[in-house]
Amino acid sequence: MSLDTWLAALRSSDVATRIDAAVALGEAGDKKAVAPLTQALRDPDPEVRATVCEALGALGDARAVPPLVSCLRDADDEVRGEAFSALISIGQARAGKMPDFTGEDPSNPSMAMTQIVWPADLEAAKLLHDALCDTDAEVRIGAAYTLGRLGVVGAFERLATLLLADPDADVRAAAAFALGDLAAHGEPRAVPTLIEAWDSVAEDDEVAVLLVRALVDLGARAGYAVLRQALGHRDDRVRQLAAMGLARLGDPGASPSLIRALKDTHAGVRRNAALALGHLGDRMAVRPLIEAVPRETPEVRIAIGDALARHEPQVVHDALRCALTAEDATLRQAAAYLMGRVGDADGLEAALGDPDDQVRKAAALAMGNVAAPRFREPLCGALTDPAWPVRVAAAEGLRRLGDPSAAPALSRHADDPHPVVRNAVAVALRALPTER
Repeated sequence: MSLDTWLAALRSSDVATRIDAAVALGEAGDKKAVAPLTQALRDPDPEVRATVCEALGALGDARAVPPLVSCLRDADDEVRGEAFSALISIGQARAGKMPDFTGEDPSNPSMAMTQIVWPADLEAAKLLHDALCDTDAEVRIGAAYTLGRLGVVGAFERLATLLLADPDADVRAAAAFALGDLAAHGEPRAVPTLIEAWDSVAEDDEVAVLLVRALVDLGARAGYAVLRQALGHRDDRVRQLAAMGLARLGDPGASPSLIRALKDTHAGVRRNAALALGHLGDRMAVRPLIEAVPRETPEVRIAIGDALARHEPQVVHDALRCALTAEDATLRQAAAYLMGRVGDADGLEAALGDPDDQVRKAAALAMGNVAAPRFREPLCGALTDPAWPVRVAAAEGLRRLGDPSAAPALSRHADDPHPVVRNAVAVALRALPTER
């Protein structure tokens, strides 16, 4: 259908037809639809208004900013939400297309600025800047996010005031996010302001999340102390972000804090702490990483293996060999598992003879991961282990090894008394390449 047809449909008496028209106009991408769509924001049906907001966001035209800001006061929750999303989409679409507002007051731009900015963009910036003082918190939130996306650094002072003094926590969170955007656009005062605000906003979880996220995204070295403190925040999202940020900064001085975070109550924090320790490469973290494995979830164990693979190989090798002789069987099991993760084969044959069947199981699987040809014979021998989980691991290890000469040994155990072992043997036999 043509643009004119859809524009006519936008004025239909049928609600479904108006909704379909709004969707089509947004998808068409023709800026001629901006004015008719903004008029449709007065439609009596909230579903139509919400759809129109979404369409205006898709078009990404700054002329839609004023009516969309008005929609932040709409009586319908969905309309307000779609208006907010549309403003952010427009901010994203116009980001990088706005000139540098440094030294400019968006509410009262200089004559020079008016000569180089598209009138619609200038009007949007002025309206959004003024909206930061609106009595409606939702309007202040939408304006803050959008100004940040647009990169209007002239809004810095008002955004900083919102972060430090606004009575609404959601507004403070929006200001933190926006200041991170302004810092990315080159505003030098944004990072010091975020750091200064930490002590006063850290108790507001959502504000803390966005503030720390901004520091992490910026890789701001000046934020190191805040990230160290954030690693002990009550909100697990903040702690996860803090671990990521400390990894990005690359300061080995964070290692003790990250090592303590390996005992955090949240698995995501422990995973990020392990990965961060891998990035830092501090040898003091090797043994704590190994010792963390027995109590960990599979996801965190994988992260620990990845972290150790980034450390100095000889340091990791020595620590794993030491752990293989530990009195604690769970630590020996962890060492065998990690040898498979980092490709360290030395000592696995001895671990396959360990008195603890869980250690033997871990060793068999690790042998398959390391895939050294010399492991074929010991793995074939482990098919007779008295513990059926070890026999399963031996069959799986041979599958991973991929040596077709293991087929005869596997075939001899195809009738193992335990059904799980029989299945593992059958899977291994099917997977092995055929010798020619």
